[in-house]
Amino acid sequence: MKSLRNIIAFITITLISYAYPLAIANAATCFKKGEYTSGFNKICIYNCLGSDRALTIKNTDLCPLTING
Repeated sequence: MKSLRNIIAFITITLISYAYPLAIANAATCFKKGEYTSGFNKICIYNCLGSDRALTIKNTDLCPLTING
């Protein structure tokens, strides 16, 4: 029974450790780095703590200056 609890604890800690970076990334403010048009879409590029993220919008819309990553 003790080994089963240890296995469950290990799995729980492992899952939390994988989910934790996602929570941090979603809490970051990302700043506009650039943009380009592709067909009827505009792709807005943002810098989120050193990583690039893309947001696709209509080509007639303006890219926001910041987004929540």
